[in-house]
Amino acid sequence: MKYLFSFLVAFSLLGFSNVAFAQETREVRGLIVNAVEETTNGTPAQLFEVRSEDGASYVVNAAEGYTDLDSLHLEEGDQVYLQIVEGIDGEQTAYISDVVRTPFLLIVFFIFAGLTLVVGWLRGLLALLGLAITIGILFLFILPQILAGADPVTVTVIGAAGILLVNMHLAHGFNKQTFMALLSTFCGLTLVVVLSHAFVALTRLTGLGSEEAALLSFEAAQIVSYKGLFLAGIILGAVGVLDDVAIAQSETVAELREVNPKISKKKVFAAALRIGRHHIASTVNTLVLAYAGVAMPLFLLFLNAEGIDIARFLNEPIIAEEIVRTLAGTAALVLTVPIATWFATLAPKR
Repeated sequence: MKYLFSFLVAFSLLGFSNVAFAQETREVRGLIVNAVEETTNGTPAQLFEVRSEDGASYVVNAAEGYTDLDSLHLEEGDQVYLQIVEGIDGEQTAYISDVVRTPFLLIVFFIFAGLTLVVGWLRGLLALLGLAITIGILFLFILPQILAGADPVTVTVIGAAGILLVNMHLAHGFNKQTFMALLSTFCGLTLVVVLSHAFVALTRLTGLGSEEAALLSFEAAQIVSYKGLFLAGIILGAVGVLDDVAIAQSETVAELREVNPKISKKKVFAAALRIGRHHIASTVNTLVLAYAGVAMPLFLLFLNAEGIDIARFLNEPIIAEEIVRTLAGTAALVLTVPIATWFATLAPKR
């Protein structure tokens, strides 16, 4: 298992290069116009007639190709993506590579947006606007700048600061409490940068532990640092949680002051920090489960291998990356709670 992913990457690239010289592959979008079952030599086969956007028709055997078409439950009227492979003799072979799910993704988004508006009202609307701004900063600034050769950590910190600056005031109002929460979040962002650098250096991670990063290193030579790219991912993943903690502590302090306007800063800090500790306990568990859920197939892949022990499992770069990602963000979160609580006590009473 030591070089499993490196082997898979090299094998995939070698296979791709060999195929590229022998045949040309292109992808088109098509519509299933007919689905029939035929039996050849006693073996049943599911055949799909697909009409592509350019008007050409292809007959696809569900048993061929790399996609498990049975799990897609295809039928007439479904839109699919076709991989058209043209051999050196000019003969074309079509395979269904995937189903077109974009319209269903829009339905899911509209359900989410509707629920957010019904429950959140104006705050929900502002939250959706903030989400649009976040996506815009991510895809129009952070990712293009990294692909253009900029330092991933610097670009991500600037983009994250912009996301926090706009979204926190947009979602929670333009007031001194939100401003204090923003300052504490910036402190947490600084802690994430420092701790992630320290943890990555201590564990000697290169940022190339995942198959995606290894493939990207072949495709995007202009990216200046894959360790920096890994650090940028840690920073970006922690930003939303820092925002949540800072606002929660700020609102806690404000509510305690409203209940008892004569309470001292020392007492309100102690009371809010006790609540913050409960928030820490639940959030830490949430972060670990969130990362574990994302990496579950990966964990199962390694644990299913014969002869691998836990120490060797944890030592794998891709596993170590997930551990460092979780612990660096969580450590910064833990330290942000008292910082956010202290900043909240400095804000004037409502």
